[in-house]
Amino acid sequence: MKLIRKRARLIAYVIVFTLGAFVLTLPGMVRSAMGQSSSVSTSGSTGGSNFPRFNPPPFDFNDAFYTANGIDVSQLDQAPAQRFGIFRRTGPPARDGQVNWVVDNSNTDPDRNNIRILATTGGYVDDGTAAPTDFISIIAFLTNQNLFNGIANKRGIQMADIVSTFEAYAANKQVTPDGVFHPTPCGSMGDPTMQNNCFDVTSVATPSLRQDWRFATNRSPIDLSSPFGYFCDDLLGMWIITYFWYVDTGFGPHQTAQCNQMLSALGQLRGISLDGSPIIKTGDELNFLEGKPQTTNPIPGFSGQNPPSPPCAAEGQEATDGSDHGAVWLVCPAIPDPRNGGIAPDAFLDQVRKPNGAPLDPAITQNFFCLKFTGKLCNE
Repeated sequence: MKLIRKRARLIAYVIVFTLGAFVLTLPGMVRSAMGQSSSVSTSGSTGGSNFPRFNPPPFDFNDAFYTANGIDVSQLDQAPAQRFGIFRRTGPPARDGQVNWVVDNSNTDPDRNNIRILATTGGYVDDGTAAPTDFISIIAFLTNQNLFNGIANKRGIQMADIVSTFEAYAANKQVTPDGVFHPTPCGSMGDPTMQNNCFDVTSVATPSLRQDWRFATNRSPIDLSSPFGYFCDDLLGMWIITYFWYVDTGFGPHQTAQCNQMLSALGQLRGISLDGSPIIKTGDELNFLEGKPQTTNPIPGFSGQNPPSPPCAAEGQEATDGSDHGAVWLVCPAIPDPRNGGIAPDAFLDQVRKPNGAPLDPAITQNFFCLKFTGKLCNE
């Protein structure tokens, strides 16, 4: 009977949540239903649904491990980096009385400390499938190259070289509250002739995004997609942020007929972002919209095979000297296996939401709750 009640409760959560109305009161209802609190805990990683728990929840790394892997901890602990355990206990991504991290002395990993991360950011795997199954922990922001201490790992490779291989794709809002579309980012990435009409890229907090993240956790030397492997070489789980946006000819009042047709087809396939522009979930889609030829047309419904000219989209990375005043890199490790305990009972989901509080992509939400309550992804 207990198993039946548990499965019935999960089904109810998922169905009602995808309808949208449930989101508005979700955090309090979940805590009440699970008998949990958002207060600081020393043993919060256990409990909840009764399934085998052999994957640990995420903890921050300790200072010695950061130092050995090329990070200057004295810089990491300063306000610009906003490291969990020192900063951001409340506020984005936490909402509705949640906290982003707790003190938890149950950690047994000698490379980790006792700061357990509750904020769990969802996104898409960058393998072409657009699978909404990546879950990561945004521990800190690196805004300039001074955070690297110059120490190479035991293979003689510096973290600054490893992290440049692994991209986290951020889509900042381009339509401001006054309804105006801004076609270029402010700062060094943007068109210098249009800086009086640029959108802000000083924050990648979830309220600043128009759609959910895409993460290159799949890159590996095995398939020649990378000289390094994310889970075996990038030991801090770091990313360089690649910002992507719609250009002047791609969206807004100067949109070309070709971009209009492409974006209409993409919107039918992927849905619409908070800006009213289509959601981009794969690298092929973004590259095609940037005018780069692809092996096949990645946007079903678009009749042409050639990429747009002029392009519909662009991408870029912030200046490493910190002059753009935003995040260049993230200490943001992906959970290697979010099943069987990787998502703790008191973790909460950080994802892009519509103005009414409903998730922009309910598939991310569903996978998170399946993992949290059953220890498996929904398709398992």
